[in-house]
Amino acid sequence: MTNKNDNALDDTTTSETSNASNSENKSSNATEYAQSGITRSNTKQSKSALSSAALIVGMSALALSGWQLYQSKLIKNSDDALSQAQNKIIALEQQIARLDRTTNANTTVVKGLAGFEQTLQNIAQSTEQQFQTTDESIIKLSQKINQLGNIDKNDWLLAEAEYLIRLANQRLLLEKDTQSAITLLSNADNILADLEDPLMFETRKAIAQDVQALKSVSSFDLEGRYLQLAALFDQVPDLPQREPSHAWQAQKNDRIEVESTSAFKTVMLEAWEGIKSLVVINYNQKPIKALLPPAEYQELITGIQLQIDVAQVALLKGEREIYDSALARVASAISEHFDASAQSTIAFMTTLTSLQQVNPNPSIPIPRASLQAMKTLMIQWNANTTSTYSPAEVEPPTPEAQTLPDTTSTDNQEDTPS
Repeated sequence: MTNKNDNALDDTTTSETSNASNSENKSSNATEYAQSGITRSNTKQSKSALSSAALIVGMSALALSGWQLYQSKLIKNSDDALSQAQNKIIALEQQIARLDRTTNANTTVVKGLAGFEQTLQNIAQSTEQQFQTTDESIIKLSQKINQLGNIDKNDWLLAEAEYLIRLANQRLLLEKDTQSAITLLSNADNILADLEDPLMFETRKAIAQDVQALKSVSSFDLEGRYLQLAALFDQVPDLPQREPSHAWQAQKNDRIEVESTSAFKTVMLEAWEGIKSLVVINYNQKPIKALLPPAEYQELITGIQLQIDVAQVALLKGEREIYDSALARVASAISEHFDASAQSTIAFMTTLTSLQQVNPNPSIPIPRASLQAMKTLMIQWNANTTSTYSPAEVEPPTPEAQTLPDTTSTDNQEDTPS
């Protein structure tokens, strides 16, 4: 398009130059023609240079545009590739995180399985030990059953005699009941006498010595003494209080009679009574106390009953000092605040005095010799019994026997006297 415009411009210029030269001198046509040719050549060279420069500039712009387009496409492709790569990286990270969680879960499961395996091993060992213990128990139970099959009436009688001797020891230790202990020891001696065996001689001798020692000790009725204290406890509220002396009451009555005499005698007697009032004569030789108010009287009753409770506890525990001091406080309070001439007070003090003579912790011999002799007799008896027969061999426990419950041994222990 630019080349065509340049050619049109050249033609116009040439026509104008021709018209100018026709008006001038025709003689200079050749010279002017030559000059116009030079001018056209120069103009063509300048136009070609401009067109070349424009072409170069256009191609440069086109190349620049293409390069920018290429760069934009390249950057866009790079961004897409980078986004895809980032997405892939994120997906890979998520997969790695899932794999890590799966690995941790698998590790936890493996650890749990290891602990479960150890637990199973422990359970297996414990079960095996229980089986062994059960087998041993069944063997021992079978041996006991075989021995029970060979036990005769004399064995049961010896076990009963040992039980009676143990019971006598318990009665003396816990209740200090000598009469019951003597009765139990005598029954045990009768059982041994019925067996008529020389092995019983030493045991019967020890029993006789213990019975004689118990008979030499005065009997101590702990329960009876406790009940006597309980009776005194209930009797305290019914005891009469100490009242003023009868002579002092008679003097008050004489004063009332004097008022009916003559005036002179009345004045004289009043003067005499005034003088006598300065001196108080105590015929019981003890200070006269007025009756206690109801509140103080109730406190007195409660205090005396509390001391009786203390004496009961000391009696059961064998605390002689506490027992004596409590009864002494009770006796002092009764003598000070209650009428000593009343029959109920006399009976109360009589029982209290007898209880003060009691030793709550008497020295009682314990029949240990008879118990030790009985143990020795049982050992000798079992040894002789075992040598007289050979027990049957105990068969190994079968699966059916292993499933049997252990209630047999429990029943056997309940039936056998301790």
